[in-house]
Amino acid sequence: MLPSGSSGETLHGFPADTIKSVVSVLPVWPGHAQGGAGTRPGVAPEGSGVVLPSGFIATAWHVIEPANRIDVRMWDGRVLPATLIASDAASDIALLRVDVDLPGFEIAPPPALAAPACAMGNAWGLGISVTCGVVSALDISDAGFNPVEHFVQTDAAANPGVSGGALVDANGRLLGMMSGIFASSGDTNIGVNFAVSTDLLIRVADALAEDGIVTYPDPGWSLANPGRKQLAEKAAPVISALQPGGAAEVAGLLPDDLVTHVDGRRVLKPRDAVAALSLLPENAAQVDVRVERAGRQITAVLLLNGSPTDEPSAEALGDCPHPAPVCQLRQAVFLISSFDPVASATRIGPNLLVTNRHVVANQPDVVVFTPDGPRDGRVVPSAYAGDLALIEVDGLPTTGIIAELDHEQAAIDETYAIGADVGSQEVRVFDPGALIATPAPGADLGRVHVTSYMQPGVSGGALVNKDGGLVGINAGGGEGRYEAIPVADIRALLSLRDDPRATEITASLGSALADCVDAMDALDVTAGQDKDLAALADTCSATQNQGQLLEAGRILARAGDFDAAIALHGQAVDQVPNSLNARISLLVSLQLAGRFSEMTHHARRAMELAQDDPQVLRFAIQSGVWGDAPELAEDAYKALLQADPTQAQAARRFIDSAPPAPTRQ
Repeated sequence: MLPSGSSGETLHGFPADTIKSVVSVLPVWPGHAQGGAGTRPGVAPEGSGVVLPSGFIATAWHVIEPANRIDVRMWDGRVLPATLIASDAASDIALLRVDVDLPGFEIAPPPALAAPACAMGNAWGLGISVTCGVVSALDISDAGFNPVEHFVQTDAAANPGVSGGALVDANGRLLGMMSGIFASSGDTNIGVNFAVSTDLLIRVADALAEDGIVTYPDPGWSLANPGRKQLAEKAAPVISALQPGGAAEVAGLLPDDLVTHVDGRRVLKPRDAVAALSLLPENAAQVDVRVERAGRQITAVLLLNGSPTDEPSAEALGDCPHPAPVCQLRQAVFLISSFDPVASATRIGPNLLVTNRHVVANQPDVVVFTPDGPRDGRVVPSAYAGDLALIEVDGLPTTGIIAELDHEQAAIDETYAIGADVGSQEVRVFDPGALIATPAPGADLGRVHVTSYMQPGVSGGALVNKDGGLVGINAGGGEGRYEAIPVADIRALLSLRDDPRATEITASLGSALADCVDAMDALDVTAGQDKDLAALADTCSATQNQGQLLEAGRILARAGDFDAAIALHGQAVDQVPNSLNARISLLVSLQLAGRFSEMTHHARRAMELAQDDPQVLRFAIQSGVWGDAPELAEDAYKALLQADPTQAQAARRFIDSAPPAPTRQ
């Protein structure tokens, strides 16, 4: 606890009275004790709040969202009731009021990198305390906590309870409101913490105080990350679609334009543009945007006086900076908990959800989190053998959206993954991507392959196109390559419910999944027990599950059982032939085993799927040189010249003066 002091007394460089502008926020959550009422510190939900120059208290919305009552504890120990004025979930900011006058913070000037910074908040419910560090980064827009972000990053320690607290400079002036932390699995602080900048905080707080709602400008565009080739020249988001009659189209912007500046701010990624627009004043009538088109710089003025539709779009509301049909589909995706503690499920009927089989494994029950509270669901048996499972649950919203299985699919040139965000425990839309490949012809369990970003928790959610049409069910991936189970498989899942083998197949595959996970967790790769390795290979092969086949194969390869790894990775490739992740895993196993001639076929197929992927091209060059396929090496080198000229120089030297092929590792 900070000691109190007379006005003007300083403590470590800033006035001790600064503590009077920070409060402990004590929400009463349903089913939880209230903090500060004799409850052991760190047990009850608690947070912090900062007093703004207006006299209102700003806090983090996630601290008080479930609360049915809110109190605040002052610096001198008094506990007062607080009134919620309004909130903005998109920026995770809420505004409170108490019936006493409080001293507000002075707003700090823009900080410099490495400038001193101190976090003040109610860490672990112990009262207001101070930790100090530096400003680690500025203008962070993609930490992944909220749809709208403009953060100051700091290494000043921040622990649970500090959310909503203050980040101050050496003079005690407000730099931002603490909002999110990256922590270890045990909630231990690792020095990567984020505060909402005062620019965004004051802009949102003023709107909440005046109107009770925050309206963000609608540019009328969809932005995507540039391709690898473009990134080698300039980092800037690319316009992937324009809203007819929207501000961007009216201003003369075109698809494929690179957006380099918004309101004078340099933007590198789509979320940088979201942040720049979010910082505009509530009544901003226009904004200057600079784009690059065919090497030319063009400045356009976007007129922001309303949207071409009568209702504000999702982009305008700011809680989902993507096309409105995509944002609406969030209502069809639910956070669930089963064998995987946090995952997603997509609604396909009044009381039916679909998720991944690996999410439920051998569990017969699922908890589905709805707007009206958790609901119990049960897994419905089906003889379908792929990575889908059907869930029946009562009590889903009667007015909610149901994903259509007979939707006439538009061209899958831009897709969005919708699913649970593990950090915020909410369903959100992730950044869009492009199609890599459709399911391979003849592959009964083929998948849709995309670059649309997915992360843990998204499995079982919806992959949709820009018109909101369901493309498939998210299955995961990595390294910029992600996969979804196509809609045709959902139809198969439904039709095979009446198969007499449904219960047997569901139980068998579910048990195999659970056994495979247990075997992988239990294996000590340093022990080198052949029987354990053989058991792992057999157990995980029985899952017929792409993710488990790949992960078990990687474990076997690290343990030195390359033949078993090749067998599992080969099974994954046979099952999903167009999976780049499966092909690359198989290439790695073959490389470790010194079987270079066998790599050439798979390297050639991977090149057909991704001619601009340097990792794929490096494998093709290596297997071509050491697998006696020089034409493959030359073709891959030519492609690498276009994809990454720097790497191509080293590749040329390798082709011309290759060392002897290594033996089995």
